[in-house]
Amino acid sequence: MIQKVCISGPAASGKTHCIENYLDSQIQGLSVLSESSRKVAEMYPDMLTENISRFREKICEFQIQRENIVENLVGDGIIVCDRGVFDNLAFLLLQDKNQFHKEFTILLNAYKNKSLKLYDFVFYFDIDMLNGITPLLDKSLNDTLRKATIDVNNYEKHVIDFRNAFIEVTSYFKDIKVIPFVAKPDEEGFNLRNSLVKDYISYNINLTVHLSDKLRYIFRGQNL
Repeated sequence: MIQKVCISGPAASGKTHCIENYLDSQIQGLSVLSESSRKVAEMYPDMLTENISRFREKICEFQIQRENIVENLVGDGIIVCDRGVFDNLAFLLLQDKNQFHKEFTILLNAYKNKSLKLYDFVFYFDIDMLNGITPLLDKSLNDTLRKATIDVNNYEKHVIDFRNAFIEVTSYFKDIKVIPFVAKPDEEGFNLRNSLVKDYISYNINLTVHLSDKLRYIFRGQNL
């Protein structure tokens, strides 16, 4: 039996850091599906500046393809996705509503015909922005992909807009369990949240198998 978990949230909220430092090597029987947007950016670098809608469309296609493949490969165990289909749809809802409706229909059909498994849990990494941009956030936002895909100079607005879009997208899927974690955007706040996520997964999801290192890391490289 597969348990499928997704970690979602706005840009620079520490999703990848949590997976790589608190989950990946700490939990037995866990496979990581790395963030699709970075792989698509590597394959189609010109899309970032020439056609952002097409870039988002490619991410949606790639995410569904990769999730389907890893589900078949793993068979049993835990899959943790660094962002997922709902993140992709939330970005499209904000940036291209026509493309959003197209990709939403594709995803809905994939769930209806059971070619794709729903997430058992979605952990949403929200950020407490009461004190503005911290040094940790400022460093994280100095990233080529983030600068090309969001307004890093108006990050507080991105956090709010993405949150609202994500809520709207997931509201269409009644069986999705979204668990929000709100953290202060500093090292202490992120570490506390990451420890909570690790404990939640460790004690609430049954670990039934031990996957090989080769399988656990297959989606870290350029296999797809």
